[in-house]
Amino acid sequence: MPDAEVSASLLGRLLMQAGRVLDGPFGEVIDRYGLTRNAWWLLTELYGTRPEGLVTIGEHARRCGLAPSSATIAAEQLTIRKLARRRRPRDNRRIIYLTVTEPGVALVEAVRDELEASAARFYRLYDDEERRVLRDLLGRIVETANREPDGSVPEPGRL
Repeated sequence: MPDAEVSASLLGRLLMQAGRVLDGPFGEVIDRYGLTRNAWWLLTELYGTRPEGLVTIGEHARRCGLAPSSATIAAEQLTIRKLARRRRPRDNRRIIYLTVTEPGVALVEAVRDELEASAARFYRLYDDEERRVLRDLLGRIVETANREPDGSVPEPGRL
């Protein structure tokens, strides 16, 4: 029997409540830029994978935890605003590659600074080492959620 102070239900509730608290300042910033949360997550995924070259929209969706249909809608929003560009290979029209544009890069860099400032009061609760530990712990939750039932990492491009 788990300790009541660290039960799965209590930890889950605290994680959800913390997410809601942090979502407030986050939402205010991205709303000012006319972005949906899904569009922001997809845009930052595109930004972070620039060195990799061409990556399919399906792979981007998997990496940032979006359903394929949500990623498609977000990609449409980003391409309309010229923050991302879609490319289809001539030999396979079913594949769509998505890349960030220079205006998209500039937007991520501007918004990221505002996001840091908007949530700074929460992050000041922790010193550098505590922030690293928190990052690692939360990262393990996300990593585990993105694994197959057998514990393996999904193949690239597979959702």
